[in-house]
Order: sequence, then C-alpha cells, then structure tokens
Amino acid sequence: MSKILCLSHIFPPAVDGGSRVIYKIGQYFEKQNNQVLYLSSNCSSTDDFTKKTKTPCPVKGRVGEGFYLPVYHSLRRPLKLLEIICTKFLFINPKSYFINLIKILQKGPIFKILPFLKATIQILKFKPDLIIAGPLPTTIILYANFIRYLSTHLLHYSTKLLINSSFHPTDPDFHRLPLIKTLQSADYLWTLTQSETDYFIKNLKINPTKIILAGNGVDQSFLKKSKIPRLVKEGVRGRLNILFIGSLSAHKGLDVLINSFPRLVKEGVRGRLVIAGQKTLYYPQIQKQIKNLPKNIQSKIKFIFGFPQNKLAQIIDDCDILVLPSKQESFGLCLIEAWARQKPVIVSNIPSLSEIVTNSQGGLIFNLDDPVDLTQKITKLIQNPKRYHQLCQNGFNYVKNNYTWSIVGRKIQKKLSL
Repeated sequence: MSKILCLSHIFPPAVDGGSRVIYKIGQYFEKQNNQVLYLSSNCSSTDDFTKKTKTPCPVKGRVGEGFYLPVYHSLRRPLKLLEIICTKFLFINPKSYFINLIKILQKGPIFKILPFLKATIQILKFKPDLIIAGPLPTTIILYANFIRYLSTHLLHYSTKLLINSSFHPTDPDFHRLPLIKTLQSADYLWTLTQSETDYFIKNLKINPTKIILAGNGVDQSFLKKSKIPRLVKEGVRGRLNILFIGSLSAHKGLDVLINSFPRLVKEGVRGRLVIAGQKTLYYPQIQKQIKNLPKNIQSKIKFIFGFPQNKLAQIIDDCDILVLPSKQESFGLCLIEAWARQKPVIVSNIPSLSEIVTNSQGGLIFNLDDPVDLTQKITKLIQNPKRYHQLCQNGFNYVKNNYTWSIVGRKIQKKLSL
C-alpha cells in the first residue's frame, strides 16, 4: 500500500477538467487499496482566488479526506503593484525568476499561511510516497514541489512528484520560469496527448523516460449502451440541440459558437444552443454578445450553471452535437464524455483537439475563429444521418478502448510501479 497526496487548485463540484483529472486518479488509487489524501483550496472556481464569494465550496462538496484551505482574495493588486515597482523603478529583468514568480502568484491560489502550515505538518506526518499535482498555470505545482522538498530534505523521506500540467503551448502564463523548472525537476509528467508529449521533449527538454502518456478518462459507468441517436431517426426535420460544456473563459471560443448560431437558424435549423459550465470574469462579455442578437435568437440560447456531476450524463444525452471551439486546450475532457454517451463532436483545429478527433474519427474539425466554417460543419453533419451515426459509434468505441479510468489508471500505475 502506498500513500498518495493529490493536489489541485479546486476540486469537484467545480466543473474544471484540470481539477477533475486529479480527483479521479486519486479515486482510482483509493480503489487499489492505497491511502489517498487531498489538498485544495475551498474555492469553486479560479475566479474565487481573487474575489470573495457568498457561496464557497461547501463541506458536502468535498471529494475525500484532506484539506480544503481558505485563500487570500486581496493580494492580486498588491502583487501587480510590486511587479510594476520592481520592473519600472528597480529595473529588475521582467524575465527574471522573481518577476515570473510574482506573476504566477497573481493567478493564485495563495493559501492563507496558518491553515497551510497546519495542513503541511499533517501531510508530513502522513509521509506521502507520491504527490500528484496539477494543473498549470496556477500555483499548485509550486506547493507540491515545496512539500516534496520538505519531505525529502527535512524528513529524509523519498517522495516522488507526478505532475499533470494540462499544458497550453500558446499561453505565455504556462511558460513562467518557476513552472517550467518545476516541470523539469518532477519525477514524472502525465501528458494527455502526443502533441503535448512532443512539445515537452522538443521545447522544454524533458527527459522522455519521465513522461507517462495516459490521456484523460471517464468512469466505466458513464459509458452508454448502444442506441440509435435521435437525430438519425428524425434526420434534418428534427430539432438540433448544440451543447458546449466548460468554463465560460475567453480562451474557450464561445464567441465563435454564439456567432455561428444565428447563421444556423437563418438556414432553417430548428433547436437551441445549450451552454453548460461555470461563470468566469469573461461571462459579462458573453452576456453582452447575446444581448446584441435578435430576440428570437436569444430565446434559443440556454445556460446551465452549477450542475452536479450526476446531472452531466443527462445534459449530454439531451444534446445532438457537442461543440468545443477552444483557442487553447490541453485535451478536452468533454469530448470523451460526449463520445461515452454516443454523441459526435465538432472542434477547432488546434493541435490537441485535432489529434484526438482525428485518432477517434468521432467528429469534425473546423477552422479556428471561423463561425462560417463552424456553421458549415454543423450543417454538413446533420444533413448526413449515416455519417452522424458512424461518428457516434467511432467515438464511443475509442473511449471504451482507450479512455476509461481503469485503462488510464493502469498506465500510470504501471509506470510508477505502485
């Protein structure tokens, strides 16, 4: 039996995929009779790192035994001011380790000192054999590295570090020097796609022997038994329900999806657009965009917020196509969730999404930031029921054979020799 510490910035019931992957691998190792301890913030979204909310992550939402720590909400502006003073007046190199560390801290979470120290003492008594941490670009892997350092140098206890970075190669926040150095010093890196793996080896000079290409996963129980999709039965005469799942962040490309929806309605497509996820600071921009649409279009757009995980299957079952128009994405957990429920997907042509859709043959790919091309891909799909059904089956088989948590967990467990 091994002792495992799982760290993430937030944990379910938050819908964030980067946190869920840490939680799920913790669950897997618990089922393998290992002792698992969790460390996270008590926040339900990354926006909560910089603002107080009236509804913090409730006790009943905790995922397991561990520590769910309060954070400082008011340090972002002082840290930004410190950055300006250091770079503009003290002439510290903006690319220095110190300045990059300040930028990371601005992202959060910054745990309150006393609760974190108390948790750290308990964790050191726990003596973890393995720490699993992620995702970037939050502070969480820095906390994980700190705990590993204390365990190794203070207690002389051998503790390994496995990082799931959920890396976005085009986002500068992921390339901050402290984060990169932590990635390079980790004992293992859990990657989600071949493109991410290749990027680590080529650009970050990561030793290939440290990399575990395992992808993401779904529960076996989430797989849906074979059934003819509703759209195949009804063809183009049926209602079309388009679904987006994820945080309502700028990089998710929701503006493109919303822009494509009036075009579909104009072409005679009946149905609605369902946006399910978590509000972010970008949400007012989405609201503004929708308010500029005709009233008859606005009435066909529905939001679902704060849904529990046990409602996810029903949300996906009620849709016909899942669209993920992201500009940055490490994997796209919602893709395999949609395939598990036998739904096809349409994604933007960024490397990570293109790779998984091409490998699965479970969806179509449109040109990034092009609502016209997205509209054409949706129309093309619903006009060909046989093709639609084939994509559903391809995606389902791909997930069943590659991306259940038992398969993903075994890949990681084999590499770690736990």
